[in-house]
Amino acid sequence: MTFKAGVTGIIGMMAAGAVAVQLLIPVVAHASTSIEYAPTTIEMAGNPAFLPQHVVANDPWSGKPTSWVPIYYLQQALRMVGVYTTWNGNTLDITSVPSGWNVNLSRRPQAGLPPAGQMQFAIYGNQDALVRAPKLVADDPATNAPTTYVPIYYANLFLQQRLYMGAAWTNTKWIMSPSDDVNRIQVSAIPSTANVGQSVTISGELVLAGGVGAPYAKLNVSGLPNTNNKTLSTNAEGQFSFSTVFTQPGTYPITVSNSAASWQIDVTVR
Repeated sequence: MTFKAGVTGIIGMMAAGAVAVQLLIPVVAHASTSIEYAPTTIEMAGNPAFLPQHVVANDPWSGKPTSWVPIYYLQQALRMVGVYTTWNGNTLDITSVPSGWNVNLSRRPQAGLPPAGQMQFAIYGNQDALVRAPKLVADDPATNAPTTYVPIYYANLFLQQRLYMGAAWTNTKWIMSPSDDVNRIQVSAIPSTANVGQSVTISGELVLAGGVGAPYAKLNVSGLPNTNNKTLSTNAEGQFSFSTVFTQPGTYPITVSNSAASWQIDVTVR
């Protein structure tokens, strides 16, 4: 999806450090009134939660069809993992998160109410933590009453960049998971058998419940040549990759870990 405009924000990492990310600037545009409904599964922390109808309609910022879900179901899904929210017709505000959660409250240059046709996300009422998105009002087939629909693409940006939650959309399924609900770490080395002086790429994914990746998570790497430890961070999809060169022959047990899981892979150098 293409933004019409953007501004670089800074993500505070779970323990330390920062990652630059692209956040959203509101752009006033007219959405198409042509919409269609489709079945949806909302899955939280590996468990099916709700089965609403989602809307497929044009994103007024990109001009392309996108999927929208009633904001009520997002609120209820977040509530399942202890994230409480309020919605006032303009702002979805995160009012409480579980103890020990890390959230990103980095400075945001935009403040105040969004223009007509837009909504915004906030944390603890913090105007500096906003991300804005287009909104759509349409009848909810479950109630036959007008309700606000949130575009899943922009909601995922907020969940990943601000709450560090795993979030993914696969046409009819919206999968979300808390950052501490680690299922496994998977790692591969290419090539796994290398020559001295040859570059080896080690990559993988930190996987949360439901199979969604853990965004902006901190990982520790040990067993590398010439150093005992290395720290790195996953990207928005929970993936990581780095390359290293082995200067001495031998078998190197490389371990990638965080506080919840670890994975070891052997690299043979000839």
